[in-house]
Amino acid sequence: MAGQRARTSYQDAGPRTEDPAVPAQRSRAAGGDADPAREARAQRGGASRRRQQARRRGGPLAALTAVGLPLVGGIADELSGPGAGILFAVGAVLGTGLAALLCSRAGRWWVVTAAPVVVLLTASGVEYLCNPDKYQGKGLGTGAVRWMVGAFPVMAEAVAVVLLVIVVRAVLERRRPARAGAPSGRGRRG
Repeated sequence: MAGQRARTSYQDAGPRTEDPAVPAQRSRAAGGDADPAREARAQRGGASRRRQQARRRGGPLAALTAVGLPLVGGIADELSGPGAGILFAVGAVLGTGLAALLCSRAGRWWVVTAAPVVVLLTASGVEYLCNPDKYQGKGLGTGAVRWMVGAFPVMAEAVAVVLLVIVVRAVLERRRPARAGAPSGRGRRG
């Protein structure tokens, strides 16, 4: 029997026939007692809520603020003096905070994780593009270390602001009273 596979009891049993088929669920309109005008209003209300949710999600606008404000702050700092300074820090913190305010619930994770990356890439990119001759050869490695050390406090502040905005939004969403006609969070059977 060497080399043969053992068969288990469930492989020999075949398909199960003793379980009855699950009946299909009926829709509200098929119940017979539904009012067609009421159904139309319910469908319009659902479409309206979906449009409002789509407007609130602000994905491109959130991404633009998260990247655009630090970039504008970094360029303004480079034009006013060497290195990323207070304008870059304010732009980065304000941009990530606004992005956290504008994003959807699913987008919160992206804003939190992207904030340090955006801050570091913006600080180093602006510095490198404004002074390319300074960062050639060994100067690039030294500059990269300097960019990381200089951008770290701004990264920490940006993440702290993003987390604060997300916590405040979550608390406010839980305190918001339920609207009339909105689902209460319970299923059909419970």
